[in-house]
Amino acid sequence: MKYALTLTFTVLLATAVSANPTGAPEYTHPIIKSHGGIVVLSDAALPPKKTSKVIIDITSDAQSGSVIKGFDRAALILNQYTQAGAGIDHGFKMAVILHGAATKAALSHEAYAKHASSYMKDLGKTKNPNLELIRELKKTGVDIYVCGQAAAHHGFATTEIAPDVKVAVSAATANINLQMDGYAYIPFN
Repeated sequence: MKYALTLTFTVLLATAVSANPTGAPEYTHPIIKSHGGIVVLSDAALPPKKTSKVIIDITSDAQSGSVIKGFDRAALILNQYTQAGAGIDHGFKMAVILHGAATKAALSHEAYAKHASSYMKDLGKTKNPNLELIRELKKTGVDIYVCGQAAAHHGFATTEIAPDVKVAVSAATANINLQMDGYAYIPFN
């Protein structure tokens, strides 16, 4: 009886572990190597579909490591779709829209330094920590926009926006136009 209970418990435990690989996750980075690590879940429900289109609408400057959390999530979603064989090469499209507190992430290094607080300047933190990930996302085919209205309201000239970021008339018009083109909307506040 004791042996049967031990065997049953062992089988149940092994089944639970194999059914839930996230207990001790192994992260992979199929396309964006520096951010957005994913856990491969081959048999999970609702896998990524080819030709999907998504808007990542980022308004917060909350960080995940050194970058804005919304950028890390964009990398994660792109990595998920790529790993599933449904990435950019298979019609997946992603647009990132920055506005609100996230607007500053669109600045060039020079503009970021110009608009840094005296405290950040004292710490020597005057480079835009988001630009490397912006370049990686852009290189894979992700479109990145900043709200022109938010930039103006924050005192950022359009000439201060990093070259890999497009200035949209507004976040509202970008969201409306892209949603009319079939993009799903995911906000990151």
